[in-house]
Amino acid sequence: MKNLCFYLGLFLTLCQIHLLQATKNKSCTVMVKELGDAQSKFIYCATVKSVPVNLCVGCKDLYHNLQVEYGALTADANCSQLYLNSDRIKIVATTQGILTGLWDKANCDDCFIRNNSVTYDMLSTTLRDCLHSNKQNVCIACKVAYLDLNNFYMDMEKGSKGKVCFDLQDNMNRTRLNWSKDLKCCQREVKLINFLIAVGVVVLFPIVTFYVTAIVVTKRREANHELLNELEPELDAPSTSALITAAVLSTRTEPSYEISARNEKIADVLQRTVDGNPLDDSDSDNALVKRKVARRSHPDSETDTSSDDEPHLSAENRNAKRSDYSSDDEPIVKPRRS
Repeated sequence: MKNLCFYLGLFLTLCQIHLLQATKNKSCTVMVKELGDAQSKFIYCATVKSVPVNLCVGCKDLYHNLQVEYGALTADANCSQLYLNSDRIKIVATTQGILTGLWDKANCDDCFIRNNSVTYDMLSTTLRDCLHSNKQNVCIACKVAYLDLNNFYMDMEKGSKGKVCFDLQDNMNRTRLNWSKDLKCCQREVKLINFLIAVGVVVLFPIVTFYVTAIVVTKRREANHELLNELEPELDAPSTSALITAAVLSTRTEPSYEISARNEKIADVLQRTVDGNPLDDSDSDNALVKRKVARRSHPDSETDTSSDDEPHLSAENRNAKRSDYSSDDEPIVKPRRS
């Protein structure tokens, strides 16, 4: 019996040594094939377990094998130089990077920290059993189980700063959707009065604000305008009646004796024209001198004198006086000199 055990142990030892040597002596082609096989299995597992998502927990072992095979390939300098740096695209390294990025994007490492996935699975199983066992009043019967699961997930989300394992995220989202939409256990009662009040405030607030602002701005402008009027001195501009009175007073008035003299001249010229015997200049001058002397001797009767009391003016003075009048006041026929 002892000899049998000895030979059996020796045989197993030789087999292990042979396997180690065979592994050590693997060619690069064999390692690449094993890496490709591990990658294909992981891709198949991730595709099959995509809905509902069970990538992190369901494909954990395959992802571990994938990393082991890739590490063995990169550990060999010849194989690494041959398959990782031989071409511009670097197919092997790029494929490995895509699969590793998928694992990291799903935050799969968080599933295995502090046994979060195990605790979550326990609480999720409790809720699922409660929902299956209670067909009526399921919201009341399973409310405690749902709150326990939801609170644990929220604590886990705070601890990981939002980077929760995607398997748990997908499961929790489906659980919440089933609880609120399908089972209708999360109903929020909305009162119509509160809704109308909120709508009224939202609609009327801008209008009221606009009119209040307009009133305040108008009041301020009026106050500023009155202040400016008080500060600025008023202009002492004359009134319209005063301007008219000043214009009338400034107009030159013609003396009465000038008017009488002009009328007499016109009458004399007309009379001489009718009689056909006009007076000569000497007679005119004598008559004018006589009239002038009479007017000086009786100044008070200037306004009441007739046309014969016209002051006797010489021919030159008569001509100068005639030039001050307009064309309408000139005599029709000029007197002839003797």
